[in-house]
Amino acid sequence: MVKTYEFDVTLTCRNNECDVQTREEAQDQIHKLSKYHTHIIDGNIMIDKQNSSFKVEVSLRVPGHTLIATDVDYSRSKALDAAIEKTKVQLKKLKSKVIDHRATPPLPEVVSPEPEESDDFSE
Repeated sequence: MVKTYEFDVTLTCRNNECDVQTREEAQDQIHKLSKYHTHIIDGNIMIDKQNSSFKVEVSLRVPGHTLIATDVDYSRSKALDAAIEKTKVQLKKLKSKVIDHRATPPLPEVVSPEPEESDDFSE
């Protein structure tokens, strides 16, 4: 079982009301992202209703970066799932870059010193 880490999550709904079930579902999904990157500082989810569609924007702050993913769909849950999936891809890519950057450099070649010629000034 993979342990998930808790971090602050802010959920904002514009032009519509978010019920408790939607809030809990969104927070659970964003907390599951901590298994891909354990140093998430905080998260923000904004759900905006535009005419008959929903625009979901997910932003995560990790040390040195802010990851932002958006999706627009007619279903609120589908838009949320797609935005979370995009954020997951960004986290995986960032994690692989960090791991590649921290890779141990190859050891330098050991050059054996050549024996020195003796300078005997014997006559």
